[in-house]
Amino acid sequence: MPTLDPTTSHDPLSGLAITRLGWPISNAWLITSEISGPVLVDTGFSLMWPAIARKLRRHDLTPADLSAVILTHRHKDHTGNASHFLRAGVPTYAHAHDAAILMGREQAKPLAGPRGPVSWMSHLENKRPTRLSNVEVLRDGDTIAGLEVIPCPGHTRGSIMLYHRPSESLFSGDALLNAVPPYVYKTALSLPHPNFCDDYEQALESLRALLTRDLPVKTLYAGHGPPRSGPLGAGLAALLDRAL
Repeated sequence: MPTLDPTTSHDPLSGLAITRLGWPISNAWLITSEISGPVLVDTGFSLMWPAIARKLRRHDLTPADLSAVILTHRHKDHTGNASHFLRAGVPTYAHAHDAAILMGREQAKPLAGPRGPVSWMSHLENKRPTRLSNVEVLRDGDTIAGLEVIPCPGHTRGSIMLYHRPSESLFSGDALLNAVPPYVYKTALSLPHPNFCDDYEQALESLRALLTRDLPVKTLYAGHGPPRSGPLGAGLAALLDRAL
């Protein structure tokens, strides 16, 4: 499957435009359409805020212009700038399981990766998790801004994917990547890294369940890596087979 231009892609039939606002740490996807208004899927790591704000201005947008922020999961490299949008009055959504943790009502399961070059990432998540004042709850089967909520627990208990049926676009968060973890500099369809999952086996089961849905996917917009075009079935099935 070829990798697309990392800036903006358009789907003329659905009128959807999708722009990659943040990288290389993690992705924040700006979705613009005539129906729902501008929506942001994930908000990136906090250090990315100046670049994200600058790119919003290039689209003649301020944080307050967004109609919604949707978080695919609670990890701080995806939620690190959500507070900027909350202060601007933008409703921010996450699955119920992760929303409770983001608001401090439940404790997250600590990441327990082994000592080594990636341990600092787990340490940062464990010691300084994102906390948000208010998160609107999403549940399995909900639809928001034309995006269908697909539960994909395992990376976190509340991990979700978002599917835009008219354009066959899938936003996968970290449940499925287009970059090789843990440092995600190399582009390739990849499974989530075990060290960063609440339950790695559950994460794999969620991806197997995704295969049974047989969703047509024209473009994958993952939490790490550029957009990826083409169907997912064969490539994802091969990854899961090798993970056994």
